[in-house]
Amino acid sequence: MSEQKTPVSEYSPLELITYLFSHLQLADNQIDWEEKEVWAESLTKFFPDHTPERAQEIFQRAFQFIISMNDFEQKNHLITVCDQLKKHFSKDHLQSNLSPRLTKLIDADGIILSAETEIVSLIEEKLDIKIDIPDQ
Repeated sequence: MSEQKTPVSEYSPLELITYLFSHLQLADNQIDWEEKEVWAESLTKFFPDHTPERAQEIFQRAFQFIISMNDFEQKNHLITVCDQLKKHFSKDHLQSNLSPRLTKLIDADGIILSAETEIVSLIEEKLDIKIDIPDQ
């Protein structure tokens, strides 16, 4: 199992959103500039007072942590992140605010892979929200 210094239960809401976005971004084993911009815009929308430097540190940590895991560990980590998000945000907030940002993220690089749709399905199930996957 991969090493992790902070348990998911102790992640801040900003960390939870960043890890969630990172899981989706890494579905195709790379992070495009457009995807990173959607993540940054989303953080500004959710956390207007955040510092970009700290967010970038969290982003790097999330990226390194997620790529160090195997598929099973990644899936379990994503489930735990979703469980924690439900403790911080209402279902309505997740549907009306997070879901559109995830749709924008999925569409950002212009290519939607089956790995992304699998992650979207898991997120929808665990957060009990609907994410619109753009038509190709």
